[in-house]
Amino acid sequence: MLPDSNADWRHIARERPYFGVLSEAAYAEPALSDAQLSQFLDSGQRYVNMVLDQCTRFFGANGQTGSALDFGCGVGRLSLPLARRFGQVTGLDVAPAMLSEARRLAQLADLHNVQWLLADDQLSGVASKKFDFMLSFIVFQHIPEARGQRLLQQLLTHLAPGGMAVFHFKYAQVMPRHPCSTFLSHHVPGGRLLVNALRGKPLKEPHMQMNAYNLNRLVQSFQEAGIQEIHTRLEDHGGHWGVEMYVRRGR
Repeated sequence: MLPDSNADWRHIARERPYFGVLSEAAYAEPALSDAQLSQFLDSGQRYVNMVLDQCTRFFGANGQTGSALDFGCGVGRLSLPLARRFGQVTGLDVAPAMLSEARRLAQLADLHNVQWLLADDQLSGVASKKFDFMLSFIVFQHIPEARGQRLLQQLLTHLAPGGMAVFHFKYAQVMPRHPCSTFLSHHVPGGRLLVNALRGKPLKEPHMQMNAYNLNRLVQSFQEAGIQEIHTRLEDHGGHWGVEMYVRRGR
């Protein structure tokens, strides 16, 4: 049986929630110091500010109000800054431990316009909702491509007329550190057990998947959903090449 990315994420959320969101040594502990937490949250605020500035540059000043969705919200690093800009924000995540910590941080920040919901592949928690803005950053890369493509198609049905969305995808890996172990872990039944054994780790320790997406399929999904305008920004996260795709639905 191949690894279950949802089960991996729930395990990471219980053990190291902040590291699961930002894989940096400063956030490796289950709980952060006040200084570390401030640094972590500030990084989210800076990112949201940048994204919304880019949206204004690409699409004009309209659209940064109303309702927003943060898909794969984790502990709310991006949801909380969004809540300072939008009237209502929904954070979706598959890990209850992430959502629990996000609720705690929202209370500390005195932000009460965020709804935290458990995600499933049907997006049943937001079945009847439309959003003016959607954001998903460094999330899809942890989801196998075929499933992620289906989730993207589902998400786009919830983008309101005139709404904007920003999605991040990994599309290539250059100079991989461990190409054989990555292939074994992600694609070979039982391969994860072997990789963990070779590394001297507990056999069932989860891996943080890093899945690449086919850009042609992504563009096709956007066009099929009625998206007629896409702007992109390219990124390099330690050899994991990614793209942010800024899209807007017609009115």
